[in-house]
Amino acid sequence: MSYPMSGLKSAIALATAAALVGCATPARVDQMQTSSSLATRTAVANSKMRESIAIRDVTGGQETNPMWISNVSSSDFERALEASLKDAGLWQPNRQAGKYLLVAHLEKLDQPLAGFNMTVTANVRYTLIERSSNKTVFERMLATPYTAQLSDAFLGTERLKLANEGAVRSNIQQLIDTLVNLKLDVAEVQMQR
Repeated sequence: MSYPMSGLKSAIALATAAALVGCATPARVDQMQTSSSLATRTAVANSKMRESIAIRDVTGGQETNPMWISNVSSSDFERALEASLKDAGLWQPNRQAGKYLLVAHLEKLDQPLAGFNMTVTANVRYTLIERSSNKTVFERMLATPYTAQLSDAFLGTERLKLANEGAVRSNIQQLIDTLVNLKLDVAEVQMQR
């Protein structure tokens, strides 16, 4: 089968562009999870929040289409969230024994279409429910940006993945910092929309 010269040039140009851009890959769980400081672990060890949170539901993530852009799936976000809560000392491994149930909804990843430095903002709504009363004791939307520089990765698809991972990691860290300082002794409900 023969191709006209212009068709061949177009095919070569398309193949070259695809090679330079690369295929999109999903955010990595180990790059989205946080590692808590000694101060955070000590604060948790001395608080009523220690090993009290079980994850009830994580929603809103999207699977990555290799031909489009990198995304964060709900299951990968849940695994990163669980590992981060565990590292901080907040996670209760027995879902039925957790004093509090955490619901996380990844409402949006604000992603650029292109750029040298790519900033992604993770918008996640967290709800903490007291198991015994089924009462919401904390609800907050956290929006955290993260910028991946051109020096971090040459390929745009890789920079976008790094920005996704950093934005989710920052979001989880902000949640943990908030939970560590949360005072639930007087049955107060803390909500911010």
